[in-house]
This record gives sequence, structure tokens and C-alpha cells, in this order.
Amino acid sequence: MKKFIIGLVVLAVLIIGIFFLLRKAAEPMVFNMKYRSLSGEKGDLRYNSYWGFGGRGDESPFIKELKKDIEELHSVYHPNFGKAQYSAIEVKDRKAVALYFDLNADEKFSDDEKILPIPAEKSGNSGSTEFVTPDFLVNTEDGRKIPFRALLQVNFYGDSTRPNCMWSPSCVLEGISTINGEPSKLILYTSGDFSLSFNRYGMCNYSLLREGEDSGRHVSRQTLSSIINHDGEFYHLKLYGSHEKAKSIRAVIEKYTGQTGEIAVEFSGKTKLTSRVSYMNIVGTEDKTIQFNVSSAQTKLPTGAYQLKRSRINYGKEKDNEWQLDYITEGPEFTIKADKTSNIELGNPVLTVSAVDESKRYHSDVEEKTTFSKDMNIYISRIIKGKTGELYGKFSRKDNNNNRLEALEPDIRILDKDGKEVVAAKIKYG
Repeated sequence: MKKFIIGLVVLAVLIIGIFFLLRKAAEPMVFNMKYRSLSGEKGDLRYNSYWGFGGRGDESPFIKELKKDIEELHSVYHPNFGKAQYSAIEVKDRKAVALYFDLNADEKFSDDEKILPIPAEKSGNSGSTEFVTPDFLVNTEDGRKIPFRALLQVNFYGDSTRPNCMWSPSCVLEGISTINGEPSKLILYTSGDFSLSFNRYGMCNYSLLREGEDSGRHVSRQTLSSIINHDGEFYHLKLYGSHEKAKSIRAVIEKYTGQTGEIAVEFSGKTKLTSRVSYMNIVGTEDKTIQFNVSSAQTKLPTGAYQLKRSRINYGKEKDNEWQLDYITEGPEFTIKADKTSNIELGNPVLTVSAVDESKRYHSDVEEKTTFSKDMNIYISRIIKGKTGELYGKFSRKDNNNNRLEALEPDIRILDKDGKEVVAAKIKYG
């Protein structure tokens, strides 16, 4: 009897322990996001993407004041920096030596608004001159004050005396918490259109890392989504608050407990192919806040309506690793139903060639042509579409040693009106 009672006690303890473990696993994981400045120096996290905004030729009071004392000055424009949208680069002998940035947006220059470049040995970028602003506040049109920091990359191309200036954000939001008992870090990146927002689903990016994974400037990131895929599991990611002065964002991650279904993707050609999807980016068609990535090993997805936005496929006649097709975009829409399999058929690509007058390439009314005058520059592009209208990008195949992938280089021939060959060449990728 005594042994029986002890056994019941042990069983009860185990049940209670399992209950609390399950309860803890179901509890939301909270990340209190804090602003983090980035230095632009090698070894530190950076965006590695740059945007140019051209210029408006505006002679702002800030620029006019600087021109009184600086011999060679080039204005730099950024539309989202409020009254600090005009800054300037001082140039000597085709080299950027200083950035002048109106940190307090009062349209007047003060000594602390002259910023020197990051030394090349610290930036790790010997081909460009880079500047990082101190933290400053952007006063938005709707009255918010947004803490921010930016990096400016400056280059001179060819014989040009005009610097080419590209902006990049140099700040993130990050928070520490645990996921399934494991210490983790969440990083939020501002959106690609430089809107200064860090919480726009489908526009901003995020990284969800294990402790110690933030190892430098090359950190994997994903599109910010209300449902995320982490370590093969799906979670809801909810964001509360806003990134403003004296305010903060709180990120809450909860295990997805909804229904799921399966996805099966088939890639076909003129002959029978063996194929494997190595990567998929999936976007919600009804709920635009959903954008997540899955690998070939993960076929189970949350129920809902989606579009296969981007993908990569490996395929071949004998094995699925003979060829690789990158940048499959604008794939078909599909619906995942509970405990059902949604089949997606890709392939049977068809090639068409588009040729236009290069000088009219960006005109809205540009027309494709098949004949051109002798002195005209021609911009030629190839379009490859699959059976569902999906677009195909880069085709690569294994080299003779079956080791690395080589991009396929298509042949191009241009004939005159009599059918005589005028130009014949291989088109390089890039």
C-alpha cells in the first residue's frame, strides 16, 4: 500500500510538472524592443543596402550658410528627414572629406554638425567613403519625434567630379527574451522605402536569433510578418506601441495553434524531371500581413489563402541537383485547407525576347520592336514564363566536376533585313 501511495505521488508530480511545462510553452514570449545605434564599423551589424534619392537643387538656409566658407560642396537630399532633408558633402581632389548634417533641424550650422568619415581600416570598405551620423530626432509631419541614425556612402565613378551618395539606415530595434526556454534576440529593421518605421508587416524586416548568433554585419533576416516560421515551427508575431521619443515597441510571440494543411510543388519540363523545392517565400493574399519563408523539408503550412511569391528549385533528369533555378517570382495563388494537400504545378517554361530603344527604356509608353535603325542603342531582355504565369530568373547547372553551379549563358544573334548575321554573342549573367 505504501509503495502504491508513493507511486501515485510520483505520478501526480510528473503530471503537474508536464502541466506547467505545457503551460509555460503556451505562454507568450515578450520582447521589449530597445533602440540600438550601429557604428558602420566592420564587425558591427549593418543593413548592406543603400538608397539614393537624387536632389532637388534646393538652396536651403543650411546649404547657403555652408557655401560661404567651403569651396567645393555638394548637397545631398533625403526626403524623410524633415527640415534636415538637405545635408552636404565637402570634397577635395575627388575625395569626400566631411559630411555636414543638420542634426537639430534648425537650418543653421553648428560645429557638432560636421561629421568626419569612418577610417577605411575601421569600416572595412576601402572602395567607398562612409559617414555615420550621431543619433538625431526626425520631426515627422504628423508631429512624432523619431530617434534615428543614418549611414552615407560616397563614391566617385569614372571621371565624374560629382559624388554618388547613397543612404542606409544605421539603427535597429532589438529585444531579448526566451523561445521554448532558449535565450533569443529579436531585431527589427526599418523598411526599404526608408519610412523610419520598424513595425510595418510586409515592408520591414526582422531577425530572430539564438543567443550569440549576432556575429557581425551579415545577419540573416526575413520580411516582417504576423505569422513567422522559426526552427520549423509557426508563431504569431504581434507588435504593440511605436518607435518614438519616450515610447517603445513591445513584440509578443505566441505559438501558432491553428489548423494546418500541406503543400506539394511539382516542376515539369518537356521530358520527365526530378525536382525539389529548396526555398519558398509565401505571401497571404487575403491577409497581407503574412509573409514567411519555408524550406523544402517543411510542407505543412497554416491554413489560409496564399501566393507563391518567390522560390528556388533544384532539378535534373537523373537527380534533383543537376540544375538550379533561382528567382522564380509571381507564382500562382493557392489555398491551404485543414488536413488537405494543395498541389502547385510549375514548369514548361516559354522564352520570349523583348527589345526596345534604350533611350526610351524607362518611358511609360515604350514599345517593343523587332527592327531598329543602325545607330540606335537596343536594350534587350529575356522573359521566361511558366505554365501558371510565373517568371523565371537565373538558370545554373553543375560544372563538369559536379561541384559548383555555373550560370547558363544564352546565345544571341541579330540579323539584318536580309537574314545576314550582324551580331553574335553570349549574354553574361548580371
